[in-house]
Parts: sequence; C-alpha cells; structure tokens
Amino acid sequence: MQLYQADSSGRVQLIGEASNDHTAPGRDLRVQSGDAFDVSAERVQTDFTQETLPAPRRGLPNRQRATAAYRVTISNAKAEPVTVDVREARYGVWKIVESSVAPEKLSATEQRFRLVVPAGGDVTLTYTVQMES
Repeated sequence: MQLYQADSSGRVQLIGEASNDHTAPGRDLRVQSGDAFDVSAERVQTDFTQETLPAPRRGLPNRQRATAAYRVTISNAKAEPVTVDVREARYGVWKIVESSVAPEKLSATEQRFRLVVPAGGDVTLTYTVQMES
C-alpha cells in the first residue's frame, strides 16, 4: 500500500508505504507508514495508587483496585490543524473515571480520545483510569 498527499504546490507526493497480508472485507485496517516529525506526543503517568478491597463474599480472596492518572501532550508544528487519535488498551475490569476529553470506548479493551491540535500549537489530554482484579 502506498500513501500519497498533495504538497503545497498541488503535486502528489509519496508520503509512506505499508503492507498487510490480509484484511476481511468491511473491516478497518490500521496502517503505520512512518513517524511524523511535525506531530509529536509525550505521555506521562502523573499518579498511581493501589488499594485492597474486601472480598465480595466470604471464602473469596480480596480484590485489588489500581488507579492511574496520565497526561498526554500532543504538539503540532504543521501550518494546519491535525486530528489525532490517542488510543489506550486495557485488559480486565477497567473504566475511565475522569477525563479532559470525552473518551470513546471502541471495544472491551480499547478506548479512544480524539483531539484536534491547532496549527503550531499543542493540546493536553488528562485522564484517570481505574482497574480492578
């Protein structure tokens, strides 16, 4: 697969290549064509706590709850705004308990935050996720 985009003069330029063995008809395909040097991200875990919860019934083990907070800063050096999807994967029992941008649950294991980053600017996403086991 080859990806093309028009440059500032309107000429079509190759911007990346990727390959995929097979995708079922009607399914989404994710293509990684390379790294963008003018759009960057920094993800930092800002907090983490863990607590023991009582067992749901006698004879069962205690449960654990972990709460983690994150800050993701997306910077855009382009001359036009860009839309960036921040995707987070979690397994087990989890939920987003606080977020600066409305999350979209894509599946039982994946969450997406869609951010519009202005030209020459940056946007910061903050969120807290709670996980139980």
